[in-house]
Amino acid sequence: MIKKSIVFAAFDEEYVATIEFKLAKLTEERASIEFITDAGCLEAFLERPKKIDVLILPYGIMLPHPEAFSKTSIYYLTEEEMDAENPAYIYKYYSVKRMLEKIDSGLITEAESEKGTKVVGVFSASGGTGKTITALTLAHKLMKKGKRVIYISTVPYQDFTYYIDDASVLGTAFCYQCSINIKNALKIIQDEIKNEGFDFLPSFKNLPVSYQMKFSVYSQIVDYLRDKNIYDYIVVELSSELEADKLVFLKNCDWKVLLTTQDKIAVGKLEALLSNMLDFDRNILILCNRYKYNQPDFLSGAQLLQKYEFSEFIEEYNAPLDLEMTKNSQLFDRTILCME
Repeated sequence: MIKKSIVFAAFDEEYVATIEFKLAKLTEERASIEFITDAGCLEAFLERPKKIDVLILPYGIMLPHPEAFSKTSIYYLTEEEMDAENPAYIYKYYSVKRMLEKIDSGLITEAESEKGTKVVGVFSASGGTGKTITALTLAHKLMKKGKRVIYISTVPYQDFTYYIDDASVLGTAFCYQCSINIKNALKIIQDEIKNEGFDFLPSFKNLPVSYQMKFSVYSQIVDYLRDKNIYDYIVVELSSELEADKLVFLKNCDWKVLLTTQDKIAVGKLEALLSNMLDFDRNILILCNRYKYNQPDFLSGAQLLQKYEFSEFIEEYNAPLDLEMTKNSQLFDRTILCME
């Protein structure tokens, strides 16, 4: 089979690092892909073009010699979904599979990933890293991509209702059964689930500890919903306390989104966590929240980034992030892209 030649130009090296392996894995022997991440190199390439099948350019780049690319399929990478129906535009944060489908579905050689519910654990070794808004935004953005999603909070103080319109609480019977017989609670759980675009399990009327809730109860709820295969993704927010059963749960998550800030203490805690969890080497995404450009950055040079995949920096804003702000922005799009 003759390989298709693809030149992919994007000046965001972090973005290229995110998609490079996935593109190679999906196309395997059907395409050879060359990346150009420097504007000067791209200018030189366009001045002296070679024969290629597909050229992907940053939106706004003009071809100096269009006639030289008359037999090349040209696409423009956009920062926003400008016109989903226009075949020449490819939204930067499409999944790699969707991107290839728009170019040429025949390039895809990898079998579609295994069907079934995937569990995403959102965890931080430090407090104050924005776990709740991260987990809710991931749930929303996965839903916007057509996925069936449910969000579940396992934190002792369930404050996620500050971010959503529906302030429903779990029914008395369900809460009572969680404390005495989880199997009975699972029989009525479908009546408790609410929807905010994505599904979510409402908070307990009182603090979970008042119902003698242990983490194992949440674990059984997630296992039940996973086995039912109702959802594509279960996004689980985990509290920062280190417990043996919680770490086992996190290890078994299909994706582990580990949050940190850039300060020395937070990065040190994350490094300590990962150094003691040597089997946490699969599907880990490191995400830096509340990044401040004028403050020391202890994350960028940390050794953990040499081993684990980094998804993105989320900049600190003047006002706290809310769900309306994040769901209508490109924040967390790279993290979603890494998970697809």
